[in-house]
Amino acid sequence: MKDDGFNPRVFKFCAWCGVIFCAMWLGGAGPMSGWLFLPPPSAADTAATTLADYSSRNLMLMRIGITISNFACVFYLAWGMAISMLVKKVEGEYPLLFYIQVVSLAACVVVILYIAYFWGAAMWRPGETTAAVTQALNDLGWLGVLYTGAPFASYQIALAAVILSDKSAQPVFPRWSAYFNLFVAVFMFEAAGILLFKTGPFSQDGLFVFYVPMISYFVWILVFSALALRAINAEVAKRSGVQGRTAERESLAVAH
Repeated sequence: MKDDGFNPRVFKFCAWCGVIFCAMWLGGAGPMSGWLFLPPPSAADTAATTLADYSSRNLMLMRIGITISNFACVFYLAWGMAISMLVKKVEGEYPLLFYIQVVSLAACVVVILYIAYFWGAAMWRPGETTAAVTQALNDLGWLGVLYTGAPFASYQIALAAVILSDKSAQPVFPRWSAYFNLFVAVFMFEAAGILLFKTGPFSQDGLFVFYVPMISYFVWILVFSALALRAINAEVAKRSGVQGRTAERESLAVAH
């Protein structure tokens, strides 16, 4: 650890938290939940069908899976803060974009938390409540997944702006990654089309609302996890080089 608080081990752990988040969220909402949520059910499902889906599966395993997805938000927070801290120094004394990222990240964590909250509520009393109640809770979970892209997009846009403003000889993240952020942000907005269509490519199970945004989002996390690890290693090498040159100058001064 250096005097300014930079601890590469902590930063590297937080960078790996992106991979952990992907595994926990996808695993909890996928195989652990009996594939009820991934891939998505038909957009035309009736309330009765949804109730049957929840009632006919291993509820205990599903509840454990959704709980895992719930706690995945902790790792998303750690990952996002590591990414933002790495580029904070680019802005200098007035890191406005850094604070936009922090507030956006907090909103993202709440969204991830409440997706699991609503799905968990739906599987808490299946068969005891009406089909309409189960369907409403299930819909709230899906709206959380697909309709709440605004804070995710604002984080990505703010991060892209910082990367593009980095004019140093060795930028923290490569310039192309800024455009990748903007590319993925478009799909965060596009997924909001779930509210306008119940069938077709812009519906809950559609290509442009579910598959493309979801795949882009998780690839984005994995890409920036790798870029963060590379940036951390570069920072360590840079500091080691400076330290070595300082020690060499001190030795020469003593010798003279």
